[in-house]
Amino acid sequence: MTHEDRYKFLYEETERHLARIETAFREIGSNVGLPLDKHKVEVLMRDDKLVAFLDQIAYRFSKIQDNIGKLIRLYLFLKGESVESLPMLDVLNLAERYNLGVDKQRWFELRELRNLIVHEYEAQTQKMAETLNRIHGELSYLKSLMEKLRYR
Repeated sequence: MTHEDRYKFLYEETERHLARIETAFREIGSNVGLPLDKHKVEVLMRDDKLVAFLDQIAYRFSKIQDNIGKLIRLYLFLKGESVESLPMLDVLNLAERYNLGVDKQRWFELRELRNLIVHEYEAQTQKMAETLNRIHGELSYLKSLMEKLRYR
């Protein structure tokens, strides 16, 4: 598989993850409403069908965050940059110079969100609500970042 093919595959996979996470939020919103709070998360946690949407959000967000990191690195590589051995901070600095819409601080906040959602405990419903609301709030940013990463 060429680097271009790998990029296209990752890009399309990430778009699918974004579409599915949006669907999951729509389903949750239509069942309990958004934004979420402690009570709404408790309601969600009592319904296996709705828990599946929470699980999907956690999984998809983790994949989106990981894939976008790979896409940024591969995008820069395809533009002729030597990024294979660079730490992510240096990759993000380079991405800023390419005007890819990447903000280092926001990137690391998204990374923190990824770690939070993967390690949420069901008993921490308020924290889960806050994390899910933050993820929902970042979807438009992730979509705009994907648009800038569209390889031309």
